[in-house]
Amino acid sequence: MFITNKKVIDSNELTKLLQDPILVRIVSIIGNTSLSILELLEYNLTRKDINYALSSGVIVIDKSSSSSQSHLDYPDVSLDDNNILVSGDYYFYNFLSSKVKLTDLGIYILETIKAENRTIDNEIPKEIEGPQEQYF
Repeated sequence: MFITNKKVIDSNELTKLLQDPILVRIVSIIGNTSLSILELLEYNLTRKDINYALSSGVIVIDKSSSSSQSHLDYPDVSLDDNNILVSGDYYFYNFLSSKVKLTDLGIYILETIKAENRTIDNEIPKEIEGPQEQYF
């Protein structure tokens, strides 16, 4: 059982999340950093994939990130009608610039993936030994 700030996740649901290739991929891409939604799209993830990870509670929009004030990042940009920051696409641009980070659940999935990879790497393959030639 895993407890998040929104709900309690039982072991069956946690197993489903750990086996979901989309969530595993997103968690592996983000890792211990935060990336913008635009950067996630550059990894050939879809908007649907990102929304699914958000709704599953694996990632969350990082409100502490300075990207939420993206209009302050470009003080020298002219304010005309062709500027995306002034046009109706401001909120879309702001959304794409939003940083996402892993939640506690996402970090748990990431640590589980890393532990499984370490286990696989540490296993020594058993080789079938054939007859060996002896030289005297």
